[in-house]
Amino acid sequence: MSFSARPCVFFLCVALLGLSLYLWSAFAAPVVLWSDSRIDIAWAKAGLGIFRPIPAPPPGIAVGHLPKPGYLLFLRFALGVFPSLGETRSIVVVQSALLALSILATSLWLARRRGGAAGLALAVICLLFLRLRDAASAVMTEALAAALLLPIAALLLYPAERGRRWPSAVLGLAAGVLFLIRPNCGAAMLLLACASLFLTREGKRLLLFCCGFAALVLPFWYVGRSNLPGDPLHGLGFQVVEGSADYYWAPSIHPWPVGATPGEAAREQLRVARENWKDTLAAAGPDRRRQLVWRALHGLLGIEYYDLRWSPAYAAAGNASRLLSPFLILAAIAILLVVPWRRDEPTKIAGLLLLVLLVGQNLLLGSNPRYALPFLPVIFLLAICGGAQLAESGGMRGLLLAISFVGLLLFAAWQRQALDWQWGRIERVGVTLRQRIPRGGLPTSAPATLHIRIASPDAGSSTHWTLSASGRAMASSETGDRRKPTITVDIPSWLLAENQRGPVEISLLSTGSYGDTSYLLFPIIPPPFAHTARRDESAELSPATGVRWGALDWWAHERTDVVAASQRN
Repeated sequence: MSFSARPCVFFLCVALLGLSLYLWSAFAAPVVLWSDSRIDIAWAKAGLGIFRPIPAPPPGIAVGHLPKPGYLLFLRFALGVFPSLGETRSIVVVQSALLALSILATSLWLARRRGGAAGLALAVICLLFLRLRDAASAVMTEALAAALLLPIAALLLYPAERGRRWPSAVLGLAAGVLFLIRPNCGAAMLLLACASLFLTREGKRLLLFCCGFAALVLPFWYVGRSNLPGDPLHGLGFQVVEGSADYYWAPSIHPWPVGATPGEAAREQLRVARENWKDTLAAAGPDRRRQLVWRALHGLLGIEYYDLRWSPAYAAAGNASRLLSPFLILAAIAILLVVPWRRDEPTKIAGLLLLVLLVGQNLLLGSNPRYALPFLPVIFLLAICGGAQLAESGGMRGLLLAISFVGLLLFAAWQRQALDWQWGRIERVGVTLRQRIPRGGLPTSAPATLHIRIASPDAGSSTHWTLSASGRAMASSETGDRRKPTITVDIPSWLLAENQRGPVEISLLSTGSYGDTSYLLFPIIPPPFAHTARRDESAELSPATGVRWGALDWWAHERTDVVAASQRN
């Protein structure tokens, strides 16, 4: 299938604009370096994790970051591509160009396989889904993983000729490279290949794919065993423990599970993770339900932190893209749910399997949006192909799609915590945040409990707060458990009665001592899913992190959850 003249011109314009956007941002946006980024760069320069094993950590030190040989090789190459720009800027420019070119090449492939409209749709959605572009400014694996994952999925699921088998071995090798860059993406690609090729009865293609994958991964796996000898979890224990914490709040895990040997540390990590999950499942009513929904879906629907303020124009576009993000993802999910099942068409099985894998990843390793980000372009790819099938089938499918999308939106509004953005910050003393609670938003009678997700990442700091409603104090951090990610207070009867008559306003005032490493963090529920909060004397809800608007994540229920200080101690 070929382009006609007009779609070809449109595609060329989109390609030039998208590539310009990515390259301009690569040169202009600040380079984001996390602690893991600095470790990776140091390892890449020294050849550790590639040609030599990383040094064993001292006894009692938890390993939270593992070498990824493919990514370390990429860093070793990208560090010197543009020496005049500096090492980290060179990495960002290279991975930004690779990501943009990957999106455009995959879109062109899809246009030739499924028509110009499908290719244009994929190019526009992925290029304007600026969370992908933002990831390219960080020296982390997300951008490079997305740049590989999208074309591999397109070539595997929608090949040029199904009779040709040898390209499957090449795709298996490419998936092996992806595994060495980001293991969760490579493993997911292997499972997608197994499921789709098995159902389409292409056993020889599946065998060649698996052989190509194993030919690259097994030698690196054999050599890499010396990185953490004796660890049955291969370094994933850190993520498993983090993922078991309430709302992924690592400061609540104290003390952190360690051991004299990697094997002993892994056993202790599994024990702590089991205990945390038992506590979560033992919670009652809405606390358990909303926590489980958050753990399952936040990684897919939530927004990772990125400071957009380096350009006012880019910040406006980035905020618009973030507001649209859950709608796009939910629309893609609705399409994958409704698209008809066909044995010779892998769209539905691949889409549903990928969603199941992402939910499982969220539950096991932590519901972090960064972990799921590289998979989102593949979900859009599958949804676009599924949308083309729906357009051909017509009939009741369109109505069913609309019902499914509206149902998913209503579910998201009900469980809005899964949509939250990272992070709002209270950075100084004397800040007042005000949150409106609509009439009937609180229970009708006592005892009742109000929860608000806000906490200091350092439980031992002097950052404090006081909570009030209608000018009357309700609680302060002096009496709460500062390791928890939430404020938990009993709701007084007078406030319950007042809320039955009309909306009420709660306010949180920062007290104590604040600094560069001492602050309060809170997730932000985006509009239009909740009544927005406001900050006194500021047009932005979180000036320190560039988040302009949104709501606090609060909820209330009957019965009390407050534990007396004597019981806590």
